[in-house]
Amino acid sequence: MSVTLDVDDERIPGLDVDGRPDPVYAARLGLVPAPGDRRSAAFALDAGAWAVLAVPGAVGAAILASELAAAGFVASALAPGSATLPLVLVVVSQALLTVFGLVQLILHGRRGVTLGKASMGLRSVNVASFRRPGFWRVTLRALVLWGAQAVVPLVGPGVLFASSSWDPESRGRSWLDRIGGCYVVDARRGIDPFDSKAMRHARRALAAPPAAEPVKLPSLATDRAPDERTFIPSARSSSGVVSPAPEEAGAWVPPGLAPSASAPQAAPATAAGAFVLEFDDGTRVAASTTGLLGRNPSAAPDEPRAQLLALVDDSMRISKTHAAFGVDAAGFWMADRSSKNGTTVHPPDGEALRLAPGVRTAVPAGSRVTLGGRSFVVVAGRPA
Repeated sequence: MSVTLDVDDERIPGLDVDGRPDPVYAARLGLVPAPGDRRSAAFALDAGAWAVLAVPGAVGAAILASELAAAGFVASALAPGSATLPLVLVVVSQALLTVFGLVQLILHGRRGVTLGKASMGLRSVNVASFRRPGFWRVTLRALVLWGAQAVVPLVGPGVLFASSSWDPESRGRSWLDRIGGCYVVDARRGIDPFDSKAMRHARRALAAPPAAEPVKLPSLATDRAPDERTFIPSARSSSGVVSPAPEEAGAWVPPGLAPSASAPQAAPATAAGAFVLEFDDGTRVAASTTGLLGRNPSAAPDEPRAQLLALVDDSMRISKTHAAFGVDAAGFWMADRSSKNGTTVHPPDGEALRLAPGVRTAVPAGSRVTLGGRSFVVVAGRPA
């Protein structure tokens, strides 16, 4: 039975044959479960705002109770006008709480955020479609929470929130999330589900067939000592034509990469221990010691030999010089260059990681790296 209440004939990617959401698909898409500490902080902010708005009502109720006590709890014995101020405080407080509650429910249902979630970089989405949760779903969720508070104060809500710790899918979904058909994700460390372009490109990348493994050609190198009579080709193309030496070939622009006046010479054949970048359009580029990725990357004065890869991105979400990469003794690494939309690494085993600007981060082979609307997989190289 499907977990959704919506009638839609269009098949939703990421559901199994029984119509249940597949957590593996969500992880590969780049959705990161919200951590428990930030979820708790978000709830504390929402509860704190609610408490602040409730203070005038509490003060008014206390004043009114004191006046009634002085009058022997006889309303007619109250001094004229003594109940006006406390009643105004109570009414104003209740009005503010009603407006705040409605705004919270509308924002949560249509945009997946509350005051606390927005402050903590969290988003609630429909667990099946990764779209907005829906007003009535979050309203049902809120009613269950209020009911638990009314029946067993503090303990009831505590158990509901703590239930995220034993989520069988290991996504941190509480009973409240299951009642509302929701999934709370971390939009700072992973993909923002309300970024329609990013989600569209991520789904397209997952749906694309894997790039075909290129046929490895035999080496044409000679085993004789080099002299003026020996011909040693520097590289060989898949068509069987020997390519010229890098210094004679000029700048090479692979398919899917934008031409650049400052483009580097062709990368040398991949050596043992090197890495290859397999882009989402099937392009394979051997990674050199250092390189830069972006819309039109430019090297700093201390990077004269950096490999420049200009990427074409229809979503226009790649910065001019978006990220740096390189290969050292420890393996392949990447660093975000303070790009506007960030760089995210999706390891083969583990949670997605949004790179901190300017910090070199080791990227294991098999990881998918997302930059704007483009992505590539880091593949361990083999001898050419």
